[in-house]
Amino acid sequence: MPHSFRMRAALAVLSGLVLALAFPRFDVNLMAWVALVPLLSAIDGAPPHRMFALGWLQGFACNVVGLYWITITLHTFAGVRIELAVLPMLLLAAVVALYTGAAVWTAGFVTTRIDVPIVVTFPIAWTALEWVRTYFPIGFPWNLLGYAAYRNLALIQFAEFTGVYGVSALIALFNVVVYVVVFQRERPRTQGIALATLSALVAAAWVFGAARLDELARARPAGTMRFAMVQGDIPQSLKWNPTFLETSFDVYVAQSEEAARLGADLTVWPEAAAAFFFQPDNRYPAAFAGDASFRQRLLNLAAQTRVPILFGAPALGVEDGRVGFYNRAYLVSGKGEVVDWYDKIQLVPFGEYVPLRSLLGGLVNRIVSGFGDMFPGRRQTMFNLNGAKLGVLICYESIFPHLASGAARLGANILVNITNDAWYGDSSAPYQLLAMAAMRSVETKLPMVRVANTGVSAVIEPSGEIVARTPLFKRGTEIERVAWRRGRTVYAMVGDIFAELCFVLTIVGLWFGVRQRPAAPTEVVEAPPLQVANGRPRL
Repeated sequence: MPHSFRMRAALAVLSGLVLALAFPRFDVNLMAWVALVPLLSAIDGAPPHRMFALGWLQGFACNVVGLYWITITLHTFAGVRIELAVLPMLLLAAVVALYTGAAVWTAGFVTTRIDVPIVVTFPIAWTALEWVRTYFPIGFPWNLLGYAAYRNLALIQFAEFTGVYGVSALIALFNVVVYVVVFQRERPRTQGIALATLSALVAAAWVFGAARLDELARARPAGTMRFAMVQGDIPQSLKWNPTFLETSFDVYVAQSEEAARLGADLTVWPEAAAAFFFQPDNRYPAAFAGDASFRQRLLNLAAQTRVPILFGAPALGVEDGRVGFYNRAYLVSGKGEVVDWYDKIQLVPFGEYVPLRSLLGGLVNRIVSGFGDMFPGRRQTMFNLNGAKLGVLICYESIFPHLASGAARLGANILVNITNDAWYGDSSAPYQLLAMAAMRSVETKLPMVRVANTGVSAVIEPSGEIVARTPLFKRGTEIERVAWRRGRTVYAMVGDIFAELCFVLTIVGLWFGVRQRPAAPTEVVEAPPLQVANGRPRL
């Protein structure tokens, strides 16, 4: 094992870079199953504070590669100079890396203090910190470890019990077992138990997954619906320019008329495809009176084609005396009437609102053009159509497992994800979002219709298989028949109980670790690569 911190740091960076290759667009998914081995080698025998630093370094390297698209977004669409646009990306990568550092430190600390094998502490701590990252402090569960396996359909079907967090735990366990067995970092009996346990879990996942895929293929649907996925391909530089509003709107009108001729049951436009304020009651302040005419034209379109339209549009609102707006999805019936709407609940930090505005408001410029912070939605709306219930996720919401499972609990039969990925250009971000959205279907066993302004639009089967995939930056309408089945998964009913259990076990481990006096003096210049306690090696 490495002795110098420089060598340890190099291994941690290598681990981060290899893990980054497992996610889109690189998509070398198998890398995830060994990417953490260099990190485990780096922390072996290191004192606790260096374990944290090495974990942070691994996370930072991985997230710089995974989040580079933020720089493109800021530079291209917000006009920030490239040398300044890189700073927010580096800051976010550094913040997200804190969770990796905390997971690595926690696993090492508990293993050292209470002599629990690293094959137990590492997967649990890693999963617990991924769950925390989903919610606290702002919620950014981007590229969780489990997403690297999104194309391995048979292996990931058990996510219907554990959510993506279970897949993360399995991959973390695989890495640590490979490490302790190959490098013999535990006594033979522990190695044998770890290897046998891993083999049994992987085999069980494969057998269950194969059976579930076969069942899904043979299942008789409860119903079907023909969706028209309208990919308008409106450039972000023109989208909110009033001069081009008429032209952009005409694109969606023409595509919707074509969808009606092709026999669509529902036409779906992307997030904010209606680039004007659409009010449910047709009441507009004088400054936005012109938007009322576009509203009426959209209602007339639905009535003339006799095909309902589900679309994204901003809407004005007032809360606590403040004027703001919502990122909203509407359903308009084939009679040209507003049926219902859904307001985006999980807003994008620093894009649709500024967290801790009193502290950060003066330092952060929002990416999204607008008139102020958006208001978050308060309820998940189920849209009833042709015997099915549609649960809508707007853009970024597709990476939050609890929103999809919440829709399933409310009776959703189909998930609809409307998004505007034009912000990201031809970067890896649209592909990463698609991969993460696919896991929502695996968790809930609900099909998903994903409609994006510039792509990637697709249908995701309940198995997580991505079909009817469109290329980026191609205008057109895809008509796809989507079948749904009835029933709820365990994950849809119980939510994040697996990840919450990992969190509880992590806290318990830390509590016992704090109570246990350290076995060795704390003043250590450089710990040896391998410590021996009770006649067996351990980290």
